Parts: sequence; C-alpha cells; structure tokens
Amino acid sequence: MIAGGLTVALVIASLFLDRGFLGWGLIAIAAVMILPTTRSKSLLVMVVPYAGAWFIFTFLRSFADETVLAKTLNTKVANFERWLFGGELPSIRLQDALYSPGNLHWWDFYFTFVHWSYFIVPHAVAFYLWWKHPRLAKQFLGGLILLLSTGLLIYFLIPSNPPWMAPESVNSPGAPVVLRIMEPIGKQLGGGLYQAGYNIVGESNPIAAMPSMHFGVTFFLVWPAFAINRKWFLVMLFYALSMGMGLVYMGEHYVVDITVGAIIATYGWFTAGVWMARVGPVLRQRRERAALSREERPAPQPVSPVAVE
Repeated sequence: MIAGGLTVALVIASLFLDRGFLGWGLIAIAAVMILPTTRSKSLLVMVVPYAGAWFIFTFLRSFADETVLAKTLNTKVANFERWLFGGELPSIRLQDALYSPGNLHWWDFYFTFVHWSYFIVPHAVAFYLWWKHPRLAKQFLGGLILLLSTGLLIYFLIPSNPPWMAPESVNSPGAPVVLRIMEPIGKQLGGGLYQAGYNIVGESNPIAAMPSMHFGVTFFLVWPAFAINRKWFLVMLFYALSMGMGLVYMGEHYVVDITVGAIIATYGWFTAGVWMARVGPVLRQRRERAALSREERPAPQPVSPVAVE
C-alpha cells in the first residue's frame, strides 16, 4: 500500500518536475516492495535524503547562469587556466596530441563511456554500501550532501564556461578552440543516443564548470573504497583518474575544476566522518536519555467515578 502510494506520487511529481528521476524512483520502490520490511525501511531512510539531495542540487544549479555573476565571471577560470599553463588550455594540448577529427580512436570511446558512467556508478556504489556496509553508507550520504551543497554554492559564486564554451585565446579566427568530443562520439554511435541521453538526464546549466561535479562525485567514491579494502581503492582510484583525464581531454572541464572537485569531495567525506564520530554519539545519548525518562514517568492513574447518592 505504501509503495503503491509512493508510485502514484512519484509519477505525478515527475510530470511537473523532472522525468529523469522517474526511473530511479520506480527502481527504489520496486526494491522496497521486494525486500523484507526491516530492510525496506532502512532503504527508504537512505533513498529519500539521497534522492532529495540530488534533486535539489540539479534543480537549483539551473539558476546559476541567470545571475549577474554569470555575465561577468564566466570566463575568469578559463583565463586563470591559460595563465597557469603558459597561455594555452590543457584541453587544447591534449586534443592536439590525441584527437583526430573524422578518425575516432578507442580512447575517445573509452573516455566518453567513463563520462556517461557518472549517471550510474555513484548510485550503484551508494546501494552497495547500504547493502553491505551500513555505517559507510551513512557517512557516504552525509558526505555527498556536503559535496553537492558546496559545489552548488561555488556554481553561484563563480559560474564558469566549460572549455568547449571558452572564448578563443586571442582575437583571431585562426586561434585553436576546444572541441566537445562527446558530440561526434554520440553521432557515430547513431540512433540519437547522445541526444536521447541528455533528454533523460538533462544538462540544466552548461555554465557550471567550476567545480567539476563529475570528478568530485567520482573522486568521492575513492574514500569509501579505501575504507573497504585495497583492491576496491585501486579500482576506484583508476576510475577517478580516468574520469579526470577524460573530462579535460574531451573539453568538459578545466584542470582547476578537477582540482576543486577533488578538494570538496575530500572535505565532504572526512567532515561527515568527524560529525559521525563526535556529534553522532552525543545525539544518540540524548535520545536514549529522553527515552528512559519517558519510561520512568509514572503512568497516569485512572480517576474513580464519584458515587452519586
């Protein structure tokens, strides 16, 4: 009954908000219906704030390009990146060395699929942690909320064009520009896959390069993997490095974006861990004391009826 009501509410909400969340919501509801009652309740406790954080982040970031700062600061990161690397964007250097227009290589497809995996892998990791490592799942949830919140704040403070939208380095039509390599990849795959994918997940605001949330969220996965074992740590580290390399090469993000993404991911994970270690026990003790005080209160005595003579 609860799952049925959630399904109806989700479908109605998706009609007015974002249909991209409909599929994930239906999957979560199906899991709630299949799992035992105790596990389904804990899944809801995880899914509701997790999905809510992603929804609020995606919804609010779409407004970051409508401020005055979006018109005055949107090329500052590109200029800083050029200064940092001797006058030319690293994306241009990588594309000059590795990209051949009209002759796509295996690494073009590899980096593209790594980029697209961002819409699946973090959610799969979150579910795995909930299933196998509940304590890490709590830290994952708290850290991710901090990561998304910090990234959203930076979007509004310094809205930035991605490299593929960066202006030419000099006022000349012959100056090199950054290409968006995902577009020819999507067209070569055919069937409108590239456009269909963005119709589902959306690109609510392209002027949101700083920080790279693609890399921030991907690098965030390294920390719970490190807490599990060395094998998973190496796998997630390789995945994160592949994402970072691909984002710069394909013209999606600057090296500065990647760096800031890693910093706020690390901040989110360890801050959530400190909160759980220091604040969490205090709150639990307060709840336990409140529960004990309620149990120790004397039960109300029934009032005897007054005899009427």
